[in-house]
Amino acid sequence: MGHEVVGTIHRVGPAVTTLRPGQRVVLNPWLSCAPRGITPICEMCQDGQFSLCLNFKRGRLSPGLHTGVCHDAPGGYAPYVPAHESMAIPVPDEVTDDAAVLADPFSVSLHSILRHPPARGDIVVVYGCGTLGLCAIEILKRLFDVRIYAITRFDHQARLAQRLGAIETIPWQPVENIVERFREITGAREVLPPIEGTGGLPMLHGTRGVRVVYNTVGTAESIGVAIRIAGPRSTVVLSGVDTPARFEWSPHYFKEINLVGSNAFGVEEWNGKRQHAMRHYFDLLRTHRIDVTPIITHRYPLDAYKEAFRSTHDQGTSGAVKVLFEFA
Repeated sequence: MGHEVVGTIHRVGPAVTTLRPGQRVVLNPWLSCAPRGITPICEMCQDGQFSLCLNFKRGRLSPGLHTGVCHDAPGGYAPYVPAHESMAIPVPDEVTDDAAVLADPFSVSLHSILRHPPARGDIVVVYGCGTLGLCAIEILKRLFDVRIYAITRFDHQARLAQRLGAIETIPWQPVENIVERFREITGAREVLPPIEGTGGLPMLHGTRGVRVVYNTVGTAESIGVAIRIAGPRSTVVLSGVDTPARFEWSPHYFKEINLVGSNAFGVEEWNGKRQHAMRHYFDLLRTHRIDVTPIITHRYPLDAYKEAFRSTHDQGTSGAVKVLFEFA
């Protein structure tokens, strides 16, 4: 991996016209049609939806979705990273490296929210408060007039979620407590028991309730809980991915809930302006509307990679959220 990077261009090829050595850039990591030398580019790339490119197995590069998962495009765990001209997005001078390096995860959360935005005054839930969830809270707080609740696993995540704008944080387990707490929050008139013999959880009924759940976890358990606390004809957005597993899905049917995926980012429209999500991020930084740098908790030199990865693995002990490698 190593696809979330900010760096300085060291050298450009003879065909490059829009970038220069010494320019600071972030990486749009998708190995879509242009990096693969495919012309004409596919319909998804024409629309700026690079994560949905039709050609991830074709062209001059070996198969792989993005930088760090392709043999021909290694990631940022090294002093140099190869990139096509279309993948390098210039960083404005007034944007710090700390802010710039968060362009990728911010854009993932921005995409999920702009594709499925809440309405004014909605109750919304961010399920999971790692990097994506905390970015989602900042976006919802700064750009939308909504009531934000968060479901968190660790105490340090809960503190950051409240700092960024969550009204309340609810522990991720026991899951029965999550359903009960949202019964109180939403004023649900009924808690319907699970279908006999399914082993499922009760579901909330009789209220408009939670309108959007932004699920950054993607486990079967989190999806099962999300469709139980969500209101009728609401939306559960999945921007997290986990090992496939079964869950009791009947509330999805009975409440006509929209269960939708959200994969990465591309060209997005916000306030009548259509541009790459990372450019939206830089515009928001320049106008001081957004700041997600509080989620940066740890920094390491590259030769301390073992300690860095241990800190991300043992988040409950280390208090890690976003861990950075820094080059001298």
